[in-house]
Amino acid sequence: MPSRSHRRTRLSRRRRLGLATGVALVAGALVAPAVNAATEATAATPSGKRLHDDFNGDGYPDVAIGAPSTAVGGAPLRGAISVLYGSSSGLSTSRKQVLTWPNRTNEGYYGAQLASADLDGDGYADLLSTAESEKPYLDHGFALVVNWGGPKGLSATPTQLTWSTGYDWGGRFTVGDVDGDKRPDVVMVSDDRPESEAPGRVWHGPFTRTGSPAKKDTFGIGPVEQSSHHSVTAGDVNGDGIADLAVRTSSQEEPDSRAVSLLLGGRDGLTYKGSLKDAQGRIIGGEDARIGDLNKDGYGDIVVGHSNDSYDSDVELPTKGGALAVVYGGTGGVSSTREPVWINQDTAGVPGAGEHGDGLGSGLSIGDTNGDGYLDVATGLPGEDFDGITDAGTVLVLRGSANGLTATGYKSFSQNTSGVPGTAEAQDRFGQETALVDGNGDRKDGLVVGAPAENFTMGSAWVFSATSSGVTAAHSFSFGPATMGLTVTGARFGSPTAD
Repeated sequence: MPSRSHRRTRLSRRRRLGLATGVALVAGALVAPAVNAATEATAATPSGKRLHDDFNGDGYPDVAIGAPSTAVGGAPLRGAISVLYGSSSGLSTSRKQVLTWPNRTNEGYYGAQLASADLDGDGYADLLSTAESEKPYLDHGFALVVNWGGPKGLSATPTQLTWSTGYDWGGRFTVGDVDGDKRPDVVMVSDDRPESEAPGRVWHGPFTRTGSPAKKDTFGIGPVEQSSHHSVTAGDVNGDGIADLAVRTSSQEEPDSRAVSLLLGGRDGLTYKGSLKDAQGRIIGGEDARIGDLNKDGYGDIVVGHSNDSYDSDVELPTKGGALAVVYGGTGGVSSTREPVWINQDTAGVPGAGEHGDGLGSGLSIGDTNGDGYLDVATGLPGEDFDGITDAGTVLVLRGSANGLTATGYKSFSQNTSGVPGTAEAQDRFGQETALVDGNGDRKDGLVVGAPAENFTMGSAWVFSATSSGVTAAHSFSFGPATMGLTVTGARFGSPTAD
């Protein structure tokens, strides 16, 4: 369901599960470490460990897991966030913190989207989250709030950064140093704003503890006809140490169309570079996107998850059962020497076969699972059927290499995999969210999996460790909202981030 505490290449880390790393399975989503250094600038410990996702400053990444639909204090759909703190022995439910939304009228779904960054520059990662609200006499809207990090963990009460109506913002945000001043900035994009208004906003760091940024800017996102903006992802694709943006867009005139717009960050503002296209010149779009240096060439690569294979406008694309589109970075933003590729279950070496509704490309996360310096990609297939079980779900981990993303040495997990707790059942949708995070500081990212549909939408999360051969099911464990002391009915613990 987030994308940092260990050394990487200069383009190293980022993410989501809402996992916030620390890593966070946020909102039932996971927030994980950032995979590109430019997504956030933070202090480092004397040992060189980065603190992007370290909420309590002990040198180990932490994970935040959202349960946006859980009831709190008898109020339904209030939302909560569970934090697991890392240590030399990894993540554990014995080191936890549970954050809940204040009991305010008509506000809830706290934890629906998560991210982490050191907004105030004090050396501790802070946790950002969205919440939805209905304010009296005003439109439905979204709040962006922050729980501040510190030596004892995150602050119990969130500070509101902004609230806006749904059309004005819609809860779509990311964090990255888009102006090159080595301070994380908060980037928000709107959906369906009037043509006369810029659809993007940047709140530049550092932030005060009252939630005020150093300054605010707006920016455009390509042609006016691409006026719906569904999510935004930050990472350094051109190797200049400044975060760039990949914005998922669509056209109001063609609702099932999708694209990804690339904007390059810089000290003079963001520059629109156009829509991503594949080797055949077809526009690439999808439901998710992540940025990380898969081939260790110093440029972040854009991985687009095309998990929905039901759109008429995409019938010519190799996306049956879902797919990943990988667009390699370069000095101009996109590589001039390495062509984009599509990877699906019909690609040689990828297990299984593409079937409608499998959902490959769901819940993307990026991290180095075996410590070789190449970033790997984890994706869920929550609609995967096997052994006669419908929508049981699996997770697939593909490896980064000098030649880019490859199926060689892949890892695949389900609840029927030996060593994985639980038993695969119909509609579990295991893998709807994933996050890769180095919870024990050994420079190998373990895997966190979210299944918000588990046990009739109670939801559950699984934690896997990693070795030099990658993610392993050995000693994996699972837990749900009851372990965190939350109301379990309909909690959707480990559910996806809002988009």
